[in-house]
Amino acid sequence: MLTFLRKKMKTIMIVVVVLFAASMFYGIGMTRGSWKGMGDDASKSLAKVNGKELDPARFREILSRIGRQFGDNISPQDMAFVQNLALGQTIDFTLMLEEAKRKTRVSNQELDMAIDSIMKQQNIPSKRELENALKRMGMSLSAFKNLIKDEILVQKMVSRVREGVVVTPDDLREIKASHILVSNEALAKDLLARVNKGEDLAALAQKYSIDTGSAGKGGDLGYFTTGMMVEPFEKAVFSLKIGQVSGIVKTSFGYHVIKVTDSRLRKFPGNEKDIEKAARLEKQEKTFRRWYSEIRGKAKIEIINPALRANDLRFRGQLLEAIAEYKKAIAGEPGNPFFHLFLGDTYMTIGRSELAISEYEAAISMAGGNPDFYLVLAKAYEKAGKKDLAVQQYRRASLVAGDNKAMHQRLLKLFEQAKLYGEVSKEKAEIARIEKKEKFEKSLQGQ
Repeated sequence: MLTFLRKKMKTIMIVVVVLFAASMFYGIGMTRGSWKGMGDDASKSLAKVNGKELDPARFREILSRIGRQFGDNISPQDMAFVQNLALGQTIDFTLMLEEAKRKTRVSNQELDMAIDSIMKQQNIPSKRELENALKRMGMSLSAFKNLIKDEILVQKMVSRVREGVVVTPDDLREIKASHILVSNEALAKDLLARVNKGEDLAALAQKYSIDTGSAGKGGDLGYFTTGMMVEPFEKAVFSLKIGQVSGIVKTSFGYHVIKVTDSRLRKFPGNEKDIEKAARLEKQEKTFRRWYSEIRGKAKIEIINPALRANDLRFRGQLLEAIAEYKKAIAGEPGNPFFHLFLGDTYMTIGRSELAISEYEAAISMAGGNPDFYLVLAKAYEKAGKKDLAVQQYRRASLVAGDNKAMHQRLLKLFEQAKLYGEVSKEKAEIARIEKKEKFEKSLQGQ
């Protein structure tokens, strides 16, 4: 099976890269809009990973990919989360790429095959047409090739990590065990001797074990599988038969005395007919996560862009620090409405609605044509108990919504909930007008 996969690996890599390229060609509008949400100057540093600048093109591509997954459901308020998610994924990609460059390579033939497949998938007839399409995106052919090459490198590295997994009989079963955990080796030896003489391990665990999660249950750890316990513990417990007691097992937590109480065949939801395949997929995922966790744990990551740094702090729960960073972002680019919006959201989270409202109003003064901003302000007024002002903002949202049917439908529901039947009639009329216009435009297109 592995031989077959190795033979097919070039084709698999090309398919992955074609999907990546499609995300670039189809996501340009989303990319530019999202980039504005965090600052207009694409030449500014975003972050550093192990001392090297994060690639802005890679960040924008990932941002575009995530944006399309959200579709039309993205609101201006969602952009802080989307940007933070994209930053995290770009950092992940960069760290894996560093490892890949050290341990694998991409041949010119592989790169050419990938480019040819992309051109075919995108219906691009020649290299000149490809260059023109890239130029419209603000990218050179050489830069595009580098992005594709990096994508293949990372996919190869991930496949290499996952390919190395071997399923053992232990991976197909789960063990039930009890243990006593103490911090003193001499005490552990004494307890082991007492268990071996016939004393009840459960009673000793209740009295002596420092594992607060299991001590009250007589040391019972329940059922667990390979990959769930630290390595010395796992190695010891899976070598025992039912009813057997281990020797002293030392881990980073202390000294263990372990007894296996049961062993049974594992069950995998939806994959009961082929448990070996299910076990392999699970082990591959665990192996990959452990591999990446080690890389990430050693990495030095510095977020330089103040808006991205603020987003990161905010979603880590460090709200006061996030507020300070959003203020820095605003000072650097005072005309960006998103920064005021994100700052307002952070103020709302800490219960400072009056400061939030002030920031939302500032955002509207810069982006008065965006109906979403009025909805944000209206919700803030509602939370502050100012219903009349909230309704006023909903009405303004309707005025600037134009032919945005989805917005009028949202406003219709809001007005229905508020029992403002006059506004309900207006929204229904707007929706009917837009639908009539859509029908007319379709008829002109022969639809």
